[in-house]
Amino acid sequence: MKELFSILIIAIALSMDSLTVSMAAASTCKKKDNFVFLRFAFTLGFIQAAFTIAGWAAGAELEKYLRDFDHWIAFGLLLIIGGKMLYEGIKHKNSDEKPEINMNNFFVVTGLGIATSIDAAVVGVSLSFVGLNIWISALIILLITFIFSYSGLMGGNIIRIKLKKLPVEIIGGVFLIAIGVKVLIEHLSH
Repeated sequence: MKELFSILIIAIALSMDSLTVSMAAASTCKKKDNFVFLRFAFTLGFIQAAFTIAGWAAGAELEKYLRDFDHWIAFGLLLIIGGKMLYEGIKHKNSDEKPEINMNNFFVVTGLGIATSIDAAVVGVSLSFVGLNIWISALIILLITFIFSYSGLMGGNIIRIKLKKLPVEIIGGVFLIAIGVKVLIEHLSH
């Protein structure tokens, strides 16, 4: 029971970035339906679980490699996507045509999934050392990330509907860049 609680806490911690990214995505996306939300949330959860399993499988070797570069990869991906949103939001600020995160674009969704899941590989490495069941851990991580991502999508959708005049594209871009900076600062301060 203690191990299950530990995995649950780890899954919640890993899901926080996915929650924020999902809110930003939904607050900027005009054309979406429940299937798009489900697919987006599942993709983020699946990538999070896959990175956990990859970290577990690779063990200490992957940790050494990832420790040196993971923060730069996450920062770069979030900076590119967030910077593009910010630029487009400013460019179209007074226009009816607003930029959005294309939740139907495989590369965009996968990029966001990777950017929010790199730390899951390091968690996977640590799971291999403590002897927790990787398959149960990965399933819990997938489910929790899915739930948090879907909740973020619903919250972002409400923000878009309620705050139509607010420049959500600019705010979403700033949030994505802020997450990238947070990841970078956390890793560089260790």
